[in-house]
Amino acid sequence: MTNNEEPSYGGSTDLAAVRGKARLARLGGLSGLVGTLVCSLSMVAAPLGLIAAGGTAAAQRGMAGMGSEHHGAGAAASPEWLDVLLRWGPEILVVSVLLIVASVALRRRWAALPAIGGGLILYIGMYVQPNLAVMYGAIVVGTALLILAYAASFCLQERSR
Repeated sequence: MTNNEEPSYGGSTDLAAVRGKARLARLGGLSGLVGTLVCSLSMVAAPLGLIAAGGTAAAQRGMAGMGSEHHGAGAAASPEWLDVLLRWGPEILVVSVLLIVASVALRRRWAALPAIGGGLILYIGMYVQPNLAVMYGAIVVGTALLILAYAASFCLQERSR
């Protein structure tokens, strides 16, 4: 691509289609970032006791394999929306990361690699392993990679014009 060409967004040369895909990529990426941050914050706020007394039990239950267990007495004190986030967190996170990866890949295909890496780090750190300290570190690193990949896809796009 030369300096005065617009990004193609999938090979389309129609200006209206390019703008529509750009808007779709931006909306998808922002939705994905919001979903990822909400998931991450729900996992952090609960164990730190920022939401409710039962939040720690709900988050630890979530990290150990949420979805299949019966809610214990400790989970009764947590807000219903937190229980929903913790129960559906893995699915929300996967969809959010896929939205970010697709958004970044529409602008710069190679820039999707850090987004994929960040998503894997987040998922493994939040839902595969049980250590809270590792989870916190994974949330910081994974979220930073997702945000940097998303922001870099805009910066690189502007430079190539």
